[in-house]
This record gives sequence, structure tokens and C-alpha cells, in this order.
Amino acid sequence: MRKYFLLSAVALMATTTANATTDYAEVTAKATIQVAGTFECDNGGVIDFGTIVVKQDNEEFVIENGDSASDDLISLDYSPESCTPNTGDFGSDITFSTELKNAGGNKLSLSGYLDSDSEEIQTELTIPSDVPAGVYEGTFTLAQTY
Repeated sequence: MRKYFLLSAVALMATTTANATTDYAEVTAKATIQVAGTFECDNGGVIDFGTIVVKQDNEEFVIENGDSASDDLISLDYSPESCTPNTGDFGSDITFSTELKNAGGNKLSLSGYLDSDSEEIQTELTIPSDVPAGVYEGTFTLAQTY
């Protein structure tokens, strides 16, 4: 009986191994890498509009490349920064817009473009009506797909 039991066990193991299957799958992996160019600005990478003094209860106005014709602008010590790309081939104008915020959450609108001819950033800073005093900051990214 013992002999038949051992033979049965061996036969069962052989059958189990013979009927085993292996699954295969093909997997595709993909990675896209983009390298960001950098900009060099006269002021260490910061477009600094300096101190802007406006009249109390001012109306909305725009400072374009450091200049404005608004009567609500009292003084502006901004001298346009030269910001040019260190790397990258920007073959066309690239536009951008962002918000500059102060600690109280108040906002200024900054928009502009990278001029492909001069390779410099041109800006428009919109000062809203009744703007509160404060330091306003923000960042933006220029991107071009080619």
C-alpha cells in the first residue's frame, strides 16, 4: 500500500508540473525629457519694477516697459531690465501673464512677451484702482514647443 501511495504522489506531482502555465506580458515604458533654458536679467534674474508711488484712490493704469501716461502715477524708479535667454532657440514671440500678490492677497497683473527679434522680455504691469500699499511678487514660466 505504501508503494502505491508513493507512486500516486509522484504521478500527481508530475501531472501538476506538466499542466503548469506561464503568463507573459509585454510592457512599454516611455519617458519624455525637456530641458529648460535660462534667462539672464540685469538684476540677477528679477524683473524689478522698483518703487511705484500712486495717488490715493487711483484709477487703473498700465506701466508698459517702465513707462506710463497715467496722471495717477506720481513716481516710478523702474529702469527696464534687460532679460535675455542664455540657452534655447526662441524662434517666435512667446506671451505670458501672471499675477503679483502681496501678503494681504491683493493682486497686480503682469503680462508681456519675449520679443524674438531683440530676445528681450517686454512687460505690461497693470495697477488696479485703489491699489493698497505692499510688496507684490510672483513668478512665471516661458515655454515654447517646437
